[in-house]
Amino acid sequence: MIATPQPDRLIELQRAMRLIADAVEGLPDECRDLAGNALLNIAAEAVAQDVGCAEAGRIFARLGELLARGLQPPMAQPISLTGFDA
Repeated sequence: MIATPQPDRLIELQRAMRLIADAVEGLPDECRDLAGNALLNIAAEAVAQDVGCAEAGRIFARLGELLARGLQPPMAQPISLTGFDA
């Protein structure tokens, strides 16, 4: 089930995503290659803290299914995986 984030929270999520993307662009080249892995670790920890490990596992499983189908989330537009988004 894919839920749509609330409009205000969606705007804030998009803003956060832009700020993070800009920050990654500003990293030194030797760190930029590690940014994706670092962000994934931070995101996994934050999601687990927000919704608990079991729900976080389900969220990441849905993300894995989307990625396996070639549906990569774009940098500027969040992909909704659960009602807990944004």
